[in-house]
Amino acid sequence: MNSDLLNRIENSTAHTQNRNDNATFIIENLNLIPILIEASFEIKKKSHFRACCILEKVFELQIGLSLIYLDYICENLYKLKNDSAIRSISRFVMFLVQDNSKKSYLSNKQLLKIMEACFDWLIADYRVAVKAHAIYTLFELGKKEDWINPELRNILESDAINHSAGYKSVARKILKKLN
Repeated sequence: MNSDLLNRIENSTAHTQNRNDNATFIIENLNLIPILIEASFEIKKKSHFRACCILEKVFELQIGLSLIYLDYICENLYKLKNDSAIRSISRFVMFLVQDNSKKSYLSNKQLLKIMEACFDWLIADYRVAVKAHAIYTLFELGKKEDWINPELRNILESDAINHSAGYKSVARKILKKLN
């Protein structure tokens, strides 16, 4: 692996300037994207969540860079268990699905993997940000898949009582749109 990239991953923080600097470095060195993706899904390494954070920012700035890696990313979503890693990847997935609704480049298999991951993230014990990204992603996917919205509605109606104010706010907003 590229030692400069590995040092950047190890020393990265969630601070906006640090994330922007690392994303810019990757965008200027596109040959490093496969290494960054691999590092993001190497869950045995403690720093994989930092790689996910950088990856999220890279794809937020230039989502088109993710297209040739979507099969790998979608096939490996289930591997992530770290809250911070899932938060970053769930945010990327949310942007991806929102962008896909305009351009349609995700395959049915990729969409299915994203749906499965989002439902898993929604019902598992993750932080509110992960759940919110999953909710928004599923809501967007529900515009094309009829079965998603009733499932999403059931989960939101039954789970909102047990969650934080942030979750309740997102649930209310989406339930209002679903009704």
